[in-house]
Amino acid sequence: MSAGTAPFPAPHRRNLALEAVQSLREQIISGALAPGSALAEPTLARQFGVSRAPVREALIELEREGLVQFETTGRTRVRTLTEADFREIMEARVALESMAASRAAQHWGAEDSAYLMENIAAQSQAPTLSELSRLDVELHAHIMERSGNQRLLRLWQSIRWQFEMCLALTHRVQKALECTPRDITVNSHRRLLQALASGKPELAARTMASHIENSMEWSASETSTSEHPLGLAMETFLR
Repeated sequence: MSAGTAPFPAPHRRNLALEAVQSLREQIISGALAPGSALAEPTLARQFGVSRAPVREALIELEREGLVQFETTGRTRVRTLTEADFREIMEARVALESMAASRAAQHWGAEDSAYLMENIAAQSQAPTLSELSRLDVELHAHIMERSGNQRLLRLWQSIRWQFEMCLALTHRVQKALECTPRDITVNSHRRLLQALASGKPELAARTMASHIENSMEWSASETSTSEHPLGLAMETFLR
């Protein structure tokens, strides 16, 4: 190679495990892989056209994220969220996101409001429930980042995918009950934006807590009885 000649660029190396994680995560959150579905390594390896090693690595990562569970029999299944799971996720979110909202409101700016307004506008036009859930989580991620507390953000990120799984399931339940998930989500986020833009930390914290609790009620507090129509809908999705 002559002087001054740039070397050939190194070929891009695919991260097979990461690709499997992203694909399986999307299928789990969207409901394409239903709660309780078996995830057999040989089957997934054939599906992705890879060896079992990256599939095993992907399943370990998804177990860390709380989306799958390893059974004592050696089988792996998509996690089935229980009433207790929903309650714990709600409590964790209220604690983390209320604090984040309080801190974010202290230095909330016009660019933050513009970002949320753009996100909310996209929510109102979301073509699928999966897209609505993704936009919803991105809005909350922005608020967490604006808290300025990196440890708080990392704690929230540790349950982020469980939160999105729960949220997507809630949206599907709302639709099954002939409600309009987009309208419910958009209206609640508009109220949250007003509170954040007010510059009042206590108001932002209270509004965030109320926003989370009201949202999670769809999938937690009323699922304890199979006689309730929401409980019946939830049982259908949780099978």
